Amino acid sequence: MTGPADPRLLAVLDLDLVERHLAAADVPALRLEVGPGAHVVVSSWGGRVYGPFFDGGAPANWLPPEFGDVGALRALVASGAWNVGGDRVWVGPEIAYMIADRDDYWGSYTMPPSLDPGEHELDLVDGVAELRRTATLHAHTPPEGAATADLRLRVSAAAHPLRHLRLRADDRRRVDTVDYAGYRTEVRLRFTSEGRQEAESWLLDQVPGGGTAFVAATPGVQVTDYYEPVGELLTEVVGGVAVALPGDARFKIGVAAPQVTGRVAHVRALPDGRALAFVRSSPVDPSAEYSEEPDPSPGVRGDALHLYDDDGGLGGFAEVEARGTPVVGPAPEAVTDTFASWWFRGAPDDVARVVEMLVGVPAAAVAAACSTPAPAPAPDERTTP
Repeated sequence: MTGPADPRLLAVLDLDLVERHLAAADVPALRLEVGPGAHVVVSSWGGRVYGPFFDGGAPANWLPPEFGDVGALRALVASGAWNVGGDRVWVGPEIAYMIADRDDYWGSYTMPPSLDPGEHELDLVDGVAELRRTATLHAHTPPEGAATADLRLRVSAAAHPLRHLRLRADDRRRVDTVDYAGYRTEVRLRFTSEGRQEAESWLLDQVPGGGTAFVAATPGVQVTDYYEPVGELLTEVVGGVAVALPGDARFKIGVAAPQVTGRVAHVRALPDGRALAFVRSSPVDPSAEYSEEPDPSPGVRGDALHLYDDDGGLGGFAEVEARGTPVVGPAPEAVTDTFASWWFRGAPDDVARVVEMLVGVPAAAVAAACSTPAPAPAPDERTTP
């Protein structure tokens, strides 16, 4: 992988270029309409969802800069690297399946290649993109042993979540003037193992650094540091917590399941003065045994949502992460979870009000996070095949 992505290069990627470059790199992919004039690209490579792309323009989530050059993209595909951007599904806990030695977390980190990028079957069935893969895993935490995760993913358009609200005229105007795109990700996990290994599906969307996440949560919510302390980048706000995600300060936090609703928003300013908000809705069951743990703290667990910020070394992105239903092997039945991804683009005050209605954080706090625009792209930096 290259170093931090130049935001000017990422900004000139568009729907047509991404599709053409994936095709030139021999990557099967499908386009889905997920809103008026909005599309996502579902890629068999890594089982990713790229976008949405509003009006055929730039992707709303993060893509590595190799997408801007066919040769670089081919090399990235051939490398087997996991860090290929977009929205992805993994199987956790990370501490069990990716970390061979929790006393040497970064030195022993290994991604099972059958999990990511994996080998996916991709089909379009009645307007739904279907992805299938089988991942072979090995648990390094007790009870150690082999496990298999069969994943079936279904990606489809999601209706506007506010369509049935009876709103006053001003709020209806705000909702109707904000661009919308949305999709549902249905994740079916069948998990089998040699012993009582634990597992849960794990949805992670990579977003450009520079935004702010708002986690809907109860007052005094328990937040756990997994890497370097989040420190002053986290503040408590009415309705939850706000977390700055600059893309250059490595940290990962977990938020306790009993104190969250499953809703989290990521908002950022766009170069043209508009704001972009991504709201993810996920199932949360406080009685479930969410099994992710920080490497120095065995037994510290129970987080249903996570946020990650890169230090720039992997590309300068951030991640919004949600967990599916935990299972313990050998599990005779599959578990299915549905996650919603809603995207809104428009005037900052309008987008902030939409986020307030969905997440519960006051619009003023959300709007303040959209006050610093991202750098504008250079006019002549698009790369072509």
